[in-house]
Amino acid sequence: MKRWYRKTVTKVILVILAVLCGAACVTGLASSMSLAGTANPSEIWKMTKQAYEESQDFNGAVENSVMEIMNRIRLENLFETDGAYNPNKLVDIMEYSRNGTISGSNSSGVAYTLEELENWSEDFQTNEGDIYDDNSVVVCEKPDGTYYYYYLNDFIQMFENGEFSMQFDQDSQQRQSEFLNELELGHMTSSGSYDFWIADSEGNVCYTDCWNFGSSLKEKYAPDGANNLLQVVNENSRLNGKLSIIYDDITSVLNSLFNDMQTYQGGWDYLEEGNTNLTYLYINEDTKKVVTNKSAYAKYEDAWQNIKEMAQADSVRYMIVYPQLKDFETNMNISASGEWELVRSYVNERTFNRTLAISVDTEYPIQDQFYEENEIYKENVPILRNSMILALVTGVVFLMAIVWLTVTAGRREGDNELYLSPFDHWKTEAAALTVILIFFIGSLIFAIPDTFNFEGWSNVPYTESLYNYGGTVGYARLPYMITAFTRAFSMMELLALYAWMVFAFGCFFAGYLSLVKRIKAKTLWNNSILKMVFVFFREIFNERSVTTKAVVLTCCFMVIEWMAVTTANLFLVFLMLVMDIAVIYVVMSSAVAKSRLKKGIEEIASGNMSYQIPLKGLRGSNRNLAEKVNDIGEGLNRAVEEGMKNERLKTDLITNVSHDIKTPLTSIINYVDILKRSGIDDPKIQGYLDILESKAQRLKTLTEDVVEASKVSSGNITLECMDMNLTELVQQTEGEFAEKFEARGLTMVVNLPEEPAVVHVDGRRMWRVLENIFGNAAKYAMPGTRVYADLTVSGNHVNFSLKNVSEQQLNISADELTERFIRGDLSRSTEGSGLGLSIAKSLTEMQGGRFELYLDGDLFRVNICFERVR
Repeated sequence: MKRWYRKTVTKVILVILAVLCGAACVTGLASSMSLAGTANPSEIWKMTKQAYEESQDFNGAVENSVMEIMNRIRLENLFETDGAYNPNKLVDIMEYSRNGTISGSNSSGVAYTLEELENWSEDFQTNEGDIYDDNSVVVCEKPDGTYYYYYLNDFIQMFENGEFSMQFDQDSQQRQSEFLNELELGHMTSSGSYDFWIADSEGNVCYTDCWNFGSSLKEKYAPDGANNLLQVVNENSRLNGKLSIIYDDITSVLNSLFNDMQTYQGGWDYLEEGNTNLTYLYINEDTKKVVTNKSAYAKYEDAWQNIKEMAQADSVRYMIVYPQLKDFETNMNISASGEWELVRSYVNERTFNRTLAISVDTEYPIQDQFYEENEIYKENVPILRNSMILALVTGVVFLMAIVWLTVTAGRREGDNELYLSPFDHWKTEAAALTVILIFFIGSLIFAIPDTFNFEGWSNVPYTESLYNYGGTVGYARLPYMITAFTRAFSMMELLALYAWMVFAFGCFFAGYLSLVKRIKAKTLWNNSILKMVFVFFREIFNERSVTTKAVVLTCCFMVIEWMAVTTANLFLVFLMLVMDIAVIYVVMSSAVAKSRLKKGIEEIASGNMSYQIPLKGLRGSNRNLAEKVNDIGEGLNRAVEEGMKNERLKTDLITNVSHDIKTPLTSIINYVDILKRSGIDDPKIQGYLDILESKAQRLKTLTEDVVEASKVSSGNITLECMDMNLTELVQQTEGEFAEKFEARGLTMVVNLPEEPAVVHVDGRRMWRVLENIFGNAAKYAMPGTRVYADLTVSGNHVNFSLKNVSEQQLNISADELTERFIRGDLSRSTEGSGLGLSIAKSLTEMQGGRFELYLDGDLFRVNICFERVR
């Protein structure tokens, strides 16, 4: 079967296969990444061979448990006293905001009870947009540079009661009432706006400046030891001028304490003994206390022995974090420094003197999160493995199909021509935009129905990001869960994804195959809108001597049109109408002139040299162009007549001269032959006769070549083509010239194919072609060298080449060598008419072949190529 791989049905099957495999590959990869939680194929494949206890998901579950345990210990230390929740525990705002600790004392000056902050934080979360009061705060600067704070209402009231008065610089036009009004409106928000001072009722200067600080915080409770926050900052020198910092700290505390309290109140039942396969033991060396979820490990005295027992138990994965990183112990594939830093981050002390031991019973006797994840893991690993295998196999098939389609795009079974579809003839940008729009619109359609909801896979996280999963529902704290092996597509999501990918790859191949064919046909740029625009502006620039006037007139016309439309000026509107009429006249006249010019050119091109374009009604450049076209027709007519006359004279001359020379030349050759057979013994006369015979034969050959060249040029040759094996003809020609080659010391090297090299040619004319080529080598090749004749069969072509080194320097081009009466031997000291290669080239091309000459220094090579007949 010939070229079955190019058949249309084969390519259609391949496209369908590539689309389906590409969609399956993407679907398999997406499901794999969704299950594994990573986009790294090597990591995904590694997961398919691991037990749950060896996986990063197990390590992540343990790490999340560590965070829960440490968070539990931290919160219990914060909110409890002697093991019980203490609502009266004093919380220092700045201490909690900066360090996350509660010492129970008021060291900064701003403190509330734990119960007060708990209630306040609930209001803060539910009314977050309304935590500040409309009553602003006014800041007054004392002569010593310290500050005193007032609520705005109290400050204004003190002026109304005469307790304060405002004195301005004598040059200032500002008055007390105006200033207070601006201050009340919130305009005076910075110091140094005016030169003034505030005095008390006795005239003593109290403040040198004041301004509006902004809204005051709604204080649900009074701070410890004061009525409000302003009293604290006014009386505490350390907090003077730091009201904004205090406000920020309070809002920060209310926000973080609310979250901590929700976690604390949610309880820790899932970490208690009997509810989990995880055992932990936390030792505080400073307080000599142990925190654990196993009652048998509660004694501090037995803590180290208990840790040793935890690490030695069968089927246990453990991790022990000591105060020193170098002592870290584990039998899990987990980062020592990472876990040590994690535990360390929960202890806000300069010295870290804590030990945490964690162990998980991998037989999972309790059905907790580890048990559930292990079951899900065992169910999903085969799915993960099959998804990866599916993605790999379909990916390989897809790549093979796309390579196959790339090679055969635009080709058909019968020949090597490149065939383009109507879509391939579209402008490049238009075709690309069409494919993109179809894909975009189709994707929107896929995304509209609820069944095509891809939220499950649209943002596939990496494994490390999954370890931060966790949250709250109401007041119940959920345990941290690893989602790497709990994320999965529903069957509807998989089908929807696959359908979308089929559509996407269909759009891809529509554009890709067209792109490949455009590249092969070299129309990607040549048939683009961008090139069309580029060429258009380049032509305008190159013809700027002509186009400048048109561009200027067009711009003026557009400006007047725009001004007439936007201004509605009557004169401009009238001018616009006049210009429109003029443009219509010019366009119609140009259309008529173009039609006449087109008809005239078509008539002349068809051979009607005497046709004349009517000049009536043509003006300007159109008339000049029509006159020149008419002159071209007349000139062509004269040139054709002159050429035909010269060709007739040349042909007649060659025929007559050749005929006249041939008759006496035949007589000369015959009489020379008679003389040579007359038995003349004088060697000198014999030498003269040999020279006379040689020159007569050369003159005869020249005459025959001239007649042959005349027939070829005039086309007066009838070809009788048939299928013949070129190998046999080359062998025959080699044998004919063996003696001549040997006489000049030339070695013939012939390389012939094993398979037949069948071509459809005229045997007699093909013999003449090879005879001229071999004869040329015999005459001009350097003696003592090799002549290479190579016949090869490749695909649909048969190629013959003859290579030799020239005896004379080749200082002319290959094209000149195929002209008539041109020889490489410029001294003309060798035999030859200079017509051999010209005749060989003409005869080769008449038989449908290709004749090419190559010169590289003194290397001379002839290439002949014919279509192969199978």
